Amino acid sequence: MTYQDYVESVLQTVAKNLNPAKNYITTAALGGLLLRDFPGVSWKTFGKRTLSAFIEDLERVGKLTLIKTDKDALAVTLGDATYPPAMTAVEKPSSLRRAIWDAFVLLSPSGKRFMHRKDGTVRVALEVAPVPAEDWIEISPIDLDSQKKWASDFLAQNPTDGKDFSDLSVNENWQPQTFIQQLRQADEASARAWNKLRTVKVTSVVQNWMTQNSLPHDLVFQTDTKSSDIKSVTEYAIENPGPRNQDDLRKVILTALSLLPIEKLVEIPIPAGVMLTALSNAKLR
Repeated sequence: MTYQDYVESVLQTVAKNLNPAKNYITTAALGGLLLRDFPGVSWKTFGKRTLSAFIEDLERVGKLTLIKTDKDALAVTLGDATYPPAMTAVEKPSSLRRAIWDAFVLLSPSGKRFMHRKDGTVRVALEVAPVPAEDWIEISPIDLDSQKKWASDFLAQNPTDGKDFSDLSVNENWQPQTFIQQLRQADEASARAWNKLRTVKVTSVVQNWMTQNSLPHDLVFQTDTKSSDIKSVTEYAIENPGPRNQDDLRKVILTALSLLPIEKLVEIPIPAGVMLTALSNAKLR
């Protein structure tokens, strides 16, 4: 394992094991996890006597930050150069491509989802893989039960501090969009913490999928060097839906339209006959 490989392993271990309520992991716990998961290598392999000394190098480049807990224990959190920014309910993480995020997280439309292994095009709502099938890798979306488990663990570990979380119970009717809206109404700081935790969880799932399929980083993650002439690579391409997918696809399209401001809606070309019918129906109400 190279130094850079070990750095990435340390960063991923920190990201996966952050306490969602306090946003850190103690260096003692981190050291135990690293020695367990990477028994053949440690910070000493790279000339550092202690894990803290190794982390100090990463702190200087903004990857990690050493802190003290309220019990005066040494702990570590992700630095500004590593941690994803806070997001609103409808924003997507700046690292994962939007099409990749949606393909893994959104539960509709139904049908199979695939990414082209050469140009990164994402296709959803399919019955089978596009042709040639060997060029397409299936994406298995993160199921609702897993996302519910993240939310349940977050609520269990996040101190209420007098805040009213009574409407946030994770039950059979739980939905991620509703959860973040209710969480934001209860406490904005908790909503930001949940967004950060969810981003880390989703990114971890995607990275495992990338590793299993030997995919390059720039097909899945955004990069500053990508130009606008490859815009089609970063957008959905939804196949013509079969009868069983049309209702789901309609819901997705209507949801997307509801998120647009008026000035964007008026730019969408709508057949005159359809617009006149809609205006007539509106006048009759």
